Amino acid sequence: MKRVLPLLFFFAVISANGQQIIDNDQMAQNKNAGRVLELEEALRIDGEGDDYYYNGVNTLNLDATGNIYINDAWSSQTRAHLLKFSPEGTFIADLYRQGEVPGEIQSMYEFFLTDEKVYVFDFMKKKIIEMGQDGTFHREQKIESEFLNDYIGVFEDWLVFLRKDNPYERKTYRLYDIGNIIVFLSKEGQKEKDFFTFTNKTFFITTAQGGGGMGWDPFISTIGDGKLYACSSQEYFVEVLDLKTGEVTARFRRPYPRAKHEMRDWEKQFISKYSAPKRRFKNDISQLFI
Repeated sequence: MKRVLPLLFFFAVISANGQQIIDNDQMAQNKNAGRVLELEEALRIDGEGDDYYYNGVNTLNLDATGNIYINDAWSSQTRAHLLKFSPEGTFIADLYRQGEVPGEIQSMYEFFLTDEKVYVFDFMKKKIIEMGQDGTFHREQKIESEFLNDYIGVFEDWLVFLRKDNPYERKTYRLYDIGNIIVFLSKEGQKEKDFFTFTNKTFFITTAQGGGGMGWDPFISTIGDGKLYACSSQEYFVEVLDLKTGEVTARFRRPYPRAKHEMRDWEKQFISKYSAPKRRFKNDISQLFI
């Protein structure tokens, strides 16, 4: 049986001018407000073709000409892929090369697109691979820095990463405020500066064997036009960070009809054992695109 990927896109256009805080009220200002979006399937890409297959979709993105890039789900039992398709859904190439030599990826990775290049972060080898959008290898750079949690993208001559500042001492089981630190590294892989910190919450525990936790608030971000758009809340809330000045130029939120969260068995066991809070709703935002 073939697996399929229906591509569905929702767009919200935001203009941020100066220090602007936008709180969208429940009651719309426009007397003719209110519309129903009717979704139509624009494109369907089978999970298996003559020259490719993918295991699932981890992330996807589009370049400036509309080509589609799919980063599929990786596991120790399956080979990973970075598949490129035309705007019409025709398979072009698999840009993922498995291995440990320069230009090859060992296992877990994230990718970021600019107008001309693809940057791939190899978590296992802690290196950034730079290639053309046709897959031509340009160079790679080892990341000489402390532990970094996520690769966000590229801004001018900087590599942008996320580092989570978790509390060192956790004496009680509860929700803790943690820092989501935006870190700028030079393209030579040296740490340059902690640029900005977003704050949200995670539930932590301590045990005789160490500790653990349960995710609470997400951190979701994307870069475009010199700005970083970030959601660090379960609710519909986005902040716009100017990557040149380090200032938040806009925040916007909106009351949103929330989807009920369905607890899995492991969540029920964890909550019962550690008196963790119960999640009532799913996250309002799951991914941001420019």
